[in-house]
Amino acid sequence: MKRRLLRLFSIILLAVPALTGCGYSLAGYSENNGEARYKKVLLYGSKSDLLYQELYIRLRAAGVELLQEKTPDAVTIILSGSRVKRSLSAVDSRSQELQYNMLSATSYSFVLPDGRVIAKKSNFNRTILNKGVEALAGANEQRLLINEMKKQTVDEIFINFMRLR
Repeated sequence: MKRRLLRLFSIILLAVPALTGCGYSLAGYSENNGEARYKKVLLYGSKSDLLYQELYIRLRAAGVELLQEKTPDAVTIILSGSRVKRSLSAVDSRSQELQYNMLSATSYSFVLPDGRVIAKKSNFNRTILNKGVEALAGANEQRLLINEMKKQTVDEIFINFMRLR
């Protein structure tokens, strides 16, 4: 039993250097160690939009300098379009609305210093129940879900920015 355990342990010890030598890395590990490759960003979008504001805060927290004018070494992030669409997805036997699907779609692009353009699209959806007589509660829930989807979009944009090479 001890010999078998020792053999298994030695195989594991030999496998680790072999795996790291071939380029294998653990999930979540990044080559840039949490630092952005590009340190200067020009951000275009509606400054009153939660999407713009949240992305601005995330980039600043990551140590990225946000510029007012384009420089040769800056990445431009363009938040070109964001919309939320609500569609009916379920009715009851009396044809009263029971459930809605909310779809948040955002288009954005990165313009790299060498002129390459990387266009992306982010989509999230949520299901919301019709509150009927509790209209105010339903409206508040809808607003919270829209903000949540925008924050998820910011997370996706930020992750894609950190992956730029």
